[in-house]
Amino acid sequence: MKIYAFDVDDTLAVSGGPISIVSVGSLKPQGHIVGLNGNWAVVVQTVPLWHRIFSFVGPMEMSKDTFLNQLKTHIPADDYIMVGNIKGVSGASDDEGAANLAGWRFIKESDFAAGAR
Repeated sequence: MKIYAFDVDDTLAVSGGPISIVSVGSLKPQGHIVGLNGNWAVVVQTVPLWHRIFSFVGPMEMSKDTFLNQLKTHIPADDYIMVGNIKGVSGASDDEGAANLAGWRFIKESDFAAGAR
């Protein structure tokens, strides 16, 4: 089982990114845990039945890397993957930096949209 944490802005299609909710939704039936580590309010307000896709939403009142650390500390998995932006290259948030600080593997949003897992 893998845990995927998705940024929202400039990552998911509901907020200007290349990744469709359908492609994200395909991960959970494969046995993976899927959640949000970004502007989760956009998703819960625009995606009907969002709770059937996402197992966690955040970060709430903490940095992205701290949130990733909390997940990794308390949820055992085979792999921890942050999907999002490279600051200044593909978006405004430093998702790559947060993943590195937390010891998570990083996948750039356009690479995920092209099939990287």
